[in-house]
Amino acid sequence: MQNLSNKSYLLFFFQRKMSNREYEISTRAYCKMIMHSAKYPNSSLNGLLLARREDMNRGKTVRFCDSIPLFHIAVGLTPMLEMALAQVETEVAESGLVIAGFYHAHDNIKDNHIDVFSQKVADKIQENQPSAVLVTLDSKRLSSNIESAGLILYQNTDGKWKEVERSGVKLEHETISLACASALVQKRIYREIVDFDNHLDDISQDYLNVELNMQIDSCL
Repeated sequence: MQNLSNKSYLLFFFQRKMSNREYEISTRAYCKMIMHSAKYPNSSLNGLLLARREDMNRGKTVRFCDSIPLFHIAVGLTPMLEMALAQVETEVAESGLVIAGFYHAHDNIKDNHIDVFSQKVADKIQENQPSAVLVTLDSKRLSSNIESAGLILYQNTDGKWKEVERSGVKLEHETISLACASALVQKRIYREIVDFDNHLDDISQDYLNVELNMQIDSCL
């Protein structure tokens, strides 16, 4: 009975800690999500959020430092996703990063619901990283002049994905991040972003988008 009581207390403590968490999305992670959406505005799409391993369980704020665009064609295909997850996990581990979230957008800009597939993927990620999040791109808020982040972020509480209050989600250097994302759209640089679908068509294409990362980082 004592063990059960201890486990219940630990679960309660962890869930309370989660409810007080704040989330910060880096300029790089944000801009790449926006570019992915801008490149394929009529497609459902998805991708991953990355964080430094030590940041996931330390302190009150979880910071997502990068994003990896995955699919705009093979959306919802489990074998393709499992291959992508395994490959990304191996590659980013060398830099001390972990898969810490999943983002998605629908082909209908008015549609913001969490589909079953996205939820299952987020569940899988959350099994390894309890602080992982699920992000919906609110496409109707995105344009060539982005004035607000247009992100709906969810955390897993009591086994359910619940929306995080806007006060608990912030962009790194918000004004700069929004301006940088707008410029990338206006200058049509978003056409250069490579997702995992593109990589599968031509393995010479870099879905980590190293060159774009440097271009985005130069905004700061």
